[in-house]
Amino acid sequence: MKRYFRKSSRLATLVVTGLMLFACSSDDDAVNDQGDDTLVELPPIMLDCDYFNEDRVLTNDLQRPLDYVISCWSSVEGSLKIEPGVVIAFENHAGLYVNLDDNLFEIKGTATDPVILTGTSEQNGYWRGVFFADAHNPNNLIEHTIIEYAGSQNLTTTSPIYEGSLALRGVSGTDPQALTLNHVEISHGGSVGLDYHGVTKDFNVETSNLVITGNADVPVKVTAEMAHIFNNTSSYAGNARDFLNVTTSYYEIEEQSVTWQKLDVPYLVEGRVHGKKDGHLVIEAGVEMLFKPGAYLQFSPMLPTQSTSFKIQGTASDPVHLKPYNDESWGGIYWGYTDEMSSIDHAIIEKAKGDFPVGNIENTGAIYMWAKPYLTVSNTIFKDLQNCAFYDGTGYDFDNVTVSNVTFDNVAGEIYCLPE
Repeated sequence: MKRYFRKSSRLATLVVTGLMLFACSSDDDAVNDQGDDTLVELPPIMLDCDYFNEDRVLTNDLQRPLDYVISCWSSVEGSLKIEPGVVIAFENHAGLYVNLDDNLFEIKGTATDPVILTGTSEQNGYWRGVFFADAHNPNNLIEHTIIEYAGSQNLTTTSPIYEGSLALRGVSGTDPQALTLNHVEISHGGSVGLDYHGVTKDFNVETSNLVITGNADVPVKVTAEMAHIFNNTSSYAGNARDFLNVTTSYYEIEEQSVTWQKLDVPYLVEGRVHGKKDGHLVIEAGVEMLFKPGAYLQFSPMLPTQSTSFKIQGTASDPVHLKPYNDESWGGIYWGYTDEMSSIDHAIIEKAKGDFPVGNIENTGAIYMWAKPYLTVSNTIFKDLQNCAFYDGTGYDFDNVTVSNVTFDNVAGEIYCLPE
């Protein structure tokens, strides 16, 4: 295995020494004075700002503790392959602007020889990061790679703003963006770890075995459409704000069946999550969901003949917990008519106020029903509600609702409410 220059005890020395050697000698001048097989350490290769305008392959040189240095915000336009063991250091605010179209982007380390993208200084948020502006090749891959000390500046300067150590731009009207992340560590960033707030269900994106830690904001920003791609093979803990941040963009779950798994951090929902036509969301046991003020869940199709469902599948030992982010209140759960059965089992629903901006609905119930949707609620605790637990907005007296083994703790209003 290569002796990585990223070790803090060697970082400054190797960068300075390497750059000095580069300035005063060439590779041909490197001489092994010992006359044996001991490798002579060579300086890094400085890459010009237009280096990636054509197809490139970056290779690991065992004589270079640091293989390459990039000094600018470099546009990647040709295919790029980075081989196992390569170490690249970025100067302050430098980074990669990936504008590939259909060309291939592939960073492919191994478990024993990962690729390392780091800063020339070990400072949190030192270099800018990697931004995928146009990357449509379905084989785009980052695997067994460490991305550290990035996030010095936003990755875009005009709206929409993307930030973090790595981000994927939202695009429409073109081939979908594509990127697979597997065994990737994103650490010591100056802001968000991974910004996927523009990613939609049309994208070809996958994640597994991630470690996102030590960053100055949340580990992940992602749309409700695609929150399910972040699963329990990965770790998201150890950041300044430990939440999987579900943003307000692309909030609809439509024509897809997805599951949100229990993670080592809570989900933080900023706005609405809306299940629409053929949209089905399952929340697994042990999930913790926090909601900002005004945030809520809505499961209502546009037409009665369309199907949508929401299922909370907690257990006695591992319930699902829905509660406010600021310990004050959040909207609640809105159900519109569908003949698809939804269910809540082994959940704790806390401080839901019954406020739903859709329809200007306020001060109703933690669960708001419209036009007799099908719902079963069992083994669930409603806690610290300032209004009702259940509210039937159309006055049908809770037809199609089945409740069993439900506890009401400090519910200020009535348990079951009808409009006056």
